[in-house]
Amino acid sequence: MRKLTALFLACLLLVCSLFSAQGEIQYPAAQGTVTDLAGVLSDETEKDLAALSTLLEKETKGHFYVVTRHFLGGKETSLYAQGLFDHWQLGENDGLLLMVVGEERFALFLGENAQKALPGESRTALLGAFRTAYLNREYDQATAALASSLANTLSHAQGKAISLAGLFGQEEIKATPAPQTWEQIRQDMSGLWQDMFGEVTKEAEEWKEEQNREEVKSNWKTVLIWGLVIYFLFFRKKKRKKKRRR
Repeated sequence: MRKLTALFLACLLLVCSLFSAQGEIQYPAAQGTVTDLAGVLSDETEKDLAALSTLLEKETKGHFYVVTRHFLGGKETSLYAQGLFDHWQLGENDGLLLMVVGEERFALFLGENAQKALPGESRTALLGAFRTAYLNREYDQATAALASSLANTLSHAQGKAISLAGLFGQEEIKATPAPQTWEQIRQDMSGLWQDMFGEVTKEAEEWKEEQNREEVKSNWKTVLIWGLVIYFLFFRKKKRKKKRRR
């Protein structure tokens, strides 16, 4: 009887351990910047993503990671991305893009500082542009565009500028200028005003001087004409009268 009880308990523990093991989420080991378990990204894109992550680390002390999988077995994509972020012990300036290509789902998880630099509305717009290319299975283009925009945003949030020249098949991707101070904005607006209206004001003054000169000339002509009229009307008549008296 005791043997049967012991055997039953052993089987019960085995079954519980099996169910427990199945319930645990298994996270893959990081393979660098890109962990392409689904094999959908090209070698060139992986190299460019690694180079971009290095540039981002120099400017912001953060990294950007990309993970692809075929399926998650029914697990929630956003929760899995967050769990993977924590499992890899990523930092507050880091970002992680998860693409579950077999289920056509994806998720972007950011550290605390990165979330502040890319608030909800901006993140939604960024992922909206990514979604179109992603659902068209243009994985290289979608990932490159999202990574470039994210790197620009995170670097600008710290007043830095990151150069993407030579990455993702582009000669140069111009970064958005870093935020300016109010004094710089005032000086730029002053210079812009001078460029737009300074020349116009100068031309207006020259036109006004020219009009004054023309007006003076016109006045002299008017005086001269009236002088001739008066001369012919009065002096010429007097001369004729004198001749007649003679």
